[in-house]
Amino acid sequence: MKGTEGLLALLAVTVVAGLAALFIGPVPNASWAIIWEIRLPRVLLALLVGFGLAGAGAVLQGVLRNPLADPFILGTSSAAATGVMLAGVLGLRHYSALYFMSLGFAVLSIFVVYRIARVNGKTPIQTIILAGVIVSLFFNAAVFVFFSVFYRESFTVLFYLLGTLTEGDPTLIAISGTIILAGLGLTWLLSRELNVLTQGEDTAFHLGLEVETAKKILFVTASAMVAAAVSVAGMIGFVGLIVPHMMRMIVGPDHRLLIPASALGGAIFLILTDALARTLVPPMEIPVGALTALVGSPYFVYLLRRKQRVGEF
Repeated sequence: MKGTEGLLALLAVTVVAGLAALFIGPVPNASWAIIWEIRLPRVLLALLVGFGLAGAGAVLQGVLRNPLADPFILGTSSAAATGVMLAGVLGLRHYSALYFMSLGFAVLSIFVVYRIARVNGKTPIQTIILAGVIVSLFFNAAVFVFFSVFYRESFTVLFYLLGTLTEGDPTLIAISGTIILAGLGLTWLLSRELNVLTQGEDTAFHLGLEVETAKKILFVTASAMVAAAVSVAGMIGFVGLIVPHMMRMIVGPDHRLLIPASALGGAIFLILTDALARTLVPPMEIPVGALTALVGSPYFVYLLRRKQRVGEF
């Protein structure tokens, strides 16, 4: 299945998954109050966060020409979470401060990873992955230092760090949704440039593309989407790694189709994963980030082994 047919099928599955998730939960025959006030915001949040993480993953994989690039692996998610935690420590409670800190740290992480990995004008895949792991470990350590010192008694913060879709603040959902949808729109408008970048920077330059300008715009936009998702949902990993790979099988590598397909695929994945997290061990709830990691970690190992077999590592 290719092209617009694949997109239409994904859209239909997204709608069906969203509607089904409204009626799935630990409470059988839930009242309309529960569906409207609790489940609907969660489904909407899963939709938006899935859009942001999977869309950003597709963009990062294209810009870096690296099929293993992912906001979680490259440290972008943990850096954005560090910004959120630091904003809380500093007492910066306003929405603008929260998103400014989250975005600032997310952009910083991409810059640091890219600078570490760049050797003699080139960025080898294995170097990017190693740099991303190092940066991710650093920011993860910073997050848990903040948690240990300032938030030790807060179960809510711990759940946030593990990844959760329980945030019900409509203002936060609206702000994150606006940033994510705007980011998806901008990256889609630059999808032709992204297609050219995947052919290599030298080729893109000779085709007349302002390579560095395009890369900076795409890096910042992807970081903004990740920051917006992390601000409301915490560190949900591997969505940006798994989904774009699956979507390439459905719509192909053209980013004009791959970006919207990845967004829809990310929404489907998170909606279903969150429904599972709510129903596996009722009345308890499993952090959705834990379930995505359980699925994503083996898939990451599979991709690494496949790259080794074809001689790319």
